[in-house]
Amino acid sequence: MERSSRVADGLKGPVVPLNICFGDDGSVDFGAVTRYVNWLCESGVPVILITYGSSEQASLTEEETWRLTSDIADVTSGRSLFVAGTGYWKASRCREFLVHADDAGADAVIVQVDPSLPLQPGVYDRFFDLLDGASDIPLLLLDALPPVSLAAGLAARPNVVGAKIHDFRSYYDLTRATRDEEFAVISAGQMRNMVFGHQAGSPAYLCPIAPFMPAVALEFYEHVTECRYDEAWGMVWRYEEPWIAGATGVGWLQAIKTALHLRGLYPNNLPCPPLPPATAEQYETVRRTIEEVFGPIERLSL
Repeated sequence: MERSSRVADGLKGPVVPLNICFGDDGSVDFGAVTRYVNWLCESGVPVILITYGSSEQASLTEEETWRLTSDIADVTSGRSLFVAGTGYWKASRCREFLVHADDAGADAVIVQVDPSLPLQPGVYDRFFDLLDGASDIPLLLLDALPPVSLAAGLAARPNVVGAKIHDFRSYYDLTRATRDEEFAVISAGQMRNMVFGHQAGSPAYLCPIAPFMPAVALEFYEHVTECRYDEAWGMVWRYEEPWIAGATGVGWLQAIKTALHLRGLYPNNLPCPPLPPATAEQYETVRRTIEEVFGPIERLSL
């Protein structure tokens, strides 16, 4: 399928898992999100992804998910590859969303199957059987929760073009198992995993720095694609390791949203209630860590 081949070929480089801007009452600030997405596109980010954790999909209504999909597709408009995401919905609702995402102009959809289902042969693959015929929009898998052999079998389907994988062993094994397919196994995700994964055939990774410092992520990816692995490892030790070490004690979602706010990319750093915002002490920790790792903070005005 020409469309699937194009999307599979475009799933390369740093992937930004899109954080959503919320107001005090938990409502989505759609204007802030679209301005941020536009900045990501202008910054050369190759792939933007809606995902359950970073995008706080558990806190989004279906109406908000539908609208975000339309708004983001309208802004990306071919400048960055946009992968929309289902919620933990039954197959019939996912079918309706695939049609909506396709009509809106999304490039692909990551199908996020509820992990409370017994994700095993005869269940996980049947879920994708039930999606057949809804739309020809390319699909991605979320994690290799079933055996890697089952995920590799799904990768042979012409409309399944990639997978986002958290577990490093599964990421590495699925990358090796699908090297002969038009299928992108995406590390979720650290730069250090990509140094190993690229050598096995992985083309893309969720980067913990790209959401607020995409230039660093793009420079790292250039080193990897040119097989300058010593330089790539140097960037891991210089940027990724100290950033993650500083952010871990704050909480990942709070840290990344604080980084977006400090750079002027979002008007606040609020997760959706009832998740707690960063405390003043945590905010200062993130600010200090960014300045120590990346230098003085260049605040933008979107």
